[in-house]
Amino acid sequence: MMNRKQATVRITLLAILGLVAALILLLMVLKPNDKELPEAKEAAVAVSTMTVHLTNSADIVQLPALVGANVDAVLSAEKSGRIQEINVDRGDHVKKGQLLLQIDDRVWQANLRQANSAAEDARKTHERFKQLEASGAVAESEFDSIKKAFIQAESMAEEAKINIEQCRVLSPITGTINDRFVEVGEYVQPGIPVFQVVDTASLKIILQIPEKDIYSIQPGDRMTFGVQPLPDRVFEGEVTFVAVQADGRNNTFRTEIAVDNADGTLRPGMIAQVEFKRGENKNMVSLPMSAVLPSKGDHIVYLAEDGQATRRKVQIDTITRKRALISGGLEEGNRVIVEGNRTLSDGQRVEIKETE
Repeated sequence: MMNRKQATVRITLLAILGLVAALILLLMVLKPNDKELPEAKEAAVAVSTMTVHLTNSADIVQLPALVGANVDAVLSAEKSGRIQEINVDRGDHVKKGQLLLQIDDRVWQANLRQANSAAEDARKTHERFKQLEASGAVAESEFDSIKKAFIQAESMAEEAKINIEQCRVLSPITGTINDRFVEVGEYVQPGIPVFQVVDTASLKIILQIPEKDIYSIQPGDRMTFGVQPLPDRVFEGEVTFVAVQADGRNNTFRTEIAVDNADGTLRPGMIAQVEFKRGENKNMVSLPMSAVLPSKGDHIVYLAEDGQATRRKVQIDTITRKRALISGGLEEGNRVIVEGNRTLSDGQRVEIKETE
């Protein structure tokens, strides 16, 4: 027979078991019926698409090029002497023939006065003996000596004028002072650079054409290009020069494009990207760059198929500023997602809001 303590423990255990059974029954009653609840659907992503059409298009590649000044002149002193005055500084706009720098020319001015005086005396002597020679009062040989002395004196006077002119540095072009290398008071020697003057009103785009494409370009062709600081601007110029001999370092042909730059937008030294048409591409697909996504070294697009996004690997043949030319991975009639594709994953539901 159980004592009172054992009976109490047994009753407590039975009560706990009954409580647990009641809780289990309650949970079973309250558990929702999965079959009766509708399945939550993933929200569709709104996208825009374009239908793929295989077409023939111009084979255009982007070639890097350098924007160069039409004239880039480094001016030097022609006479030695101390710089007396400098009339311009970096950034100043100058006109052709404008005085930029003056070298002390006092010695040359004195030589000019002396040479002019000697030339005037020789002229008067020549005039007097010319009259005497005409009347037969002077021997022909004597008159020839007088004539020679007169010519020599005039030449000395002309040389003295030139020496004075060479003490002045004038701008050979209309342009801008890009640099100044000397200061007032410096003593310069002939050939020492004093200024760099650049003509930016007209520029030349310098590019290298690969050997395999050299017969796709000739002088007179019009070409377009862009520069990185102005991504929305397209510039145009005319091919003025194509080298007849390849550069031995890389077997390319130097080509120059003349460009009007009256508004000063372009600057020498900029890097340009020239659109070079080298032929025709057949059975290609042209897509906006927004449609093509990089993926671990490959390129992919998303297609809209049966309300879902389908991932597709593609091969790019050429990339221009805004479009990619696809040579493989797409078929006629495919619907490529061009907007709303950045966050898509394979199989995700999509809703087409616009189709090209």
